[in-house]
Amino acid sequence: MPWLIKSTPDNEIPLSSHLFFVHVPRCGGTSLMQHFSVPQKVIDSRGILGAAAMKYFFLRYRTLEKANFPIRTRENYVCCALLLASLLVHASGKDADAGLALWGVPMSIYVGGMAVFVSLFTTIICTAPVIGRIMPVHRWYLWFVHYPLFRLCEAIDWCTGTNKHGYIMHLTAPKLLGYGYVTTEQMDNMCSLAIVRNPYSRMVSIYGYNRFGSHESFPAFVKRWKKLMQPYLTKGEKEDWYTPCHLLPMFEFTHYNGKQLVQSVVKQEELKYLKTKEGAHTLQQKDTSVSDLPDIVRDALLGMPHTNKRATSQKWYDYYDQPTLDLAYEMYKTDFEIFGYL
Repeated sequence: MPWLIKSTPDNEIPLSSHLFFVHVPRCGGTSLMQHFSVPQKVIDSRGILGAAAMKYFFLRYRTLEKANFPIRTRENYVCCALLLASLLVHASGKDADAGLALWGVPMSIYVGGMAVFVSLFTTIICTAPVIGRIMPVHRWYLWFVHYPLFRLCEAIDWCTGTNKHGYIMHLTAPKLLGYGYVTTEQMDNMCSLAIVRNPYSRMVSIYGYNRFGSHESFPAFVKRWKKLMQPYLTKGEKEDWYTPCHLLPMFEFTHYNGKQLVQSVVKQEELKYLKTKEGAHTLQQKDTSVSDLPDIVRDALLGMPHTNKRATSQKWYDYYDQPTLDLAYEMYKTDFEIFGYL
């Protein structure tokens, strides 16, 4: 996730007043980007092509937050209209009469075929489950957005968008430093924030976002997820080429070699303490992850809407049996230890 507050050419502010959100996937906080108008700031700072590319990127990001294989999309509405028009033109024979053909094939056939291709491509291929779980497609995507698209979908200055390193807003703190997207001086002196959650609960959210439809059961998904995670579990591979960001444990986003890089790490379960009188009393009684937050972080969390939550019919613990509990613990054992979820 990007800079939420930073200096601009028109407004220079101290580094200590900058706010950066390290976005751990499926832990909440996507709405912070909207709350701080980051997409609009990125679009406004780009040229015509860059603005169009980033506008479409943010549109797809919002779409895929709502559905794994989205059908009611702008792309599909346009494609349906083009397909219908091409069928009508072809049935009337007007394109053939007008000589509108390529290699003997009427142009209406090409238009209709392209409409079908784009619809299937955006509804099935360019989706979180396919890009995130089918590695040849995942690697093609990383190559495609970086080279054929000429990096039009990246915004390094705001740390959002996508390129060959993956989704920039989901880069870990060590990667942000390693790629030079954030300097050591910035990391040490700015206000930085990350949200984490119970690893068991996060696993259920990962399942909801990455499953191949309702027919894929949670136990089957967890087994396949662990298999997909093998490059990380066996070799420590953290690069997106081998390990897509949703696979990584939460501590990889906030820590490096045992050192916490992100200033404020907040538990999703404790955000409620910021918004109620009972919560304020609780903060006075015990130590929580939201007890001593910098004012700039507290204000950001208080203003954060929760607009991308997917409705579920079960509590997270109802998804589990003992074998899936064991598998989830094996994959994310260090998260339980570091963030105190034991």
